[in-house]
Amino acid sequence: MLGGIMKKRNVLALALALVMSVGMSSSVFAATWSGNAPKENDVEKVTYNFMNETKVGKYKLVDTDTLKTWVDGKGKMIIVDTMPAAASYNKQHVPGAINSVAPMTEKEYTAEQKADLMKQVKPLLSKKTVTKTTWTKVSKKAYKKLKKSNRKTKKIKKKVYYYKKVVKKSVVEDKNTKIVVYCGHIGCARSHVAAAYLVKQGYTNVYRYGGGISAWMDAGNAVEKVETPAAQ
Repeated sequence: MLGGIMKKRNVLALALALVMSVGMSSSVFAATWSGNAPKENDVEKVTYNFMNETKVGKYKLVDTDTLKTWVDGKGKMIIVDTMPAAASYNKQHVPGAINSVAPMTEKEYTAEQKADLMKQVKPLLSKKTVTKTTWTKVSKKAYKKLKKSNRKTKKIKKKVYYYKKVVKKSVVEDKNTKIVVYCGHIGCARSHVAAAYLVKQGYTNVYRYGGGISAWMDAGNAVEKVETPAAQ
């Protein structure tokens, strides 16, 4: 009970911090509010909506300072920018981020958009070796040639069956690879839609960066952009 209360408080604290950190200096974030400064009622609505999305999405959260540390550390991580390319991603994005557009609601998330996300994420996943052990039936003669650790018998209705151990190793995608998803600002649900979808696909280390590109830029962090060829 106490753990659940503390977790809820932590989410609320992070959401409030993200709201206050992006302030009103970003034109992307400004679209969330009417007027020059957010009213307490507006902040409350956005904050609790963010909390509810986090609960439903079952992903983790990351703040600007932590993400900056991860980016600077150059560790294995996939960053997904879900903003439209022409309007946002091409102009500015977190260094190393890929672009896969997501809509503002899960109902609007098309099969094509989901496929695009998977197409871009899967090749970037870490790989891990999985060992699978099975037992194959063999003759008594073949059984006797095996080491004790690689053989076993099984008696069924007074009849003895002989088995040898078969160990197979395969390289598979590591679904625990760190994936960070973001969009424009704390009031933008694109990152929720994509992050929640990744969780549903079995990925276990998904983070939503709630402040998005607005918080990243407001903190003075470097961005990358897509260079377009100059017109001839």
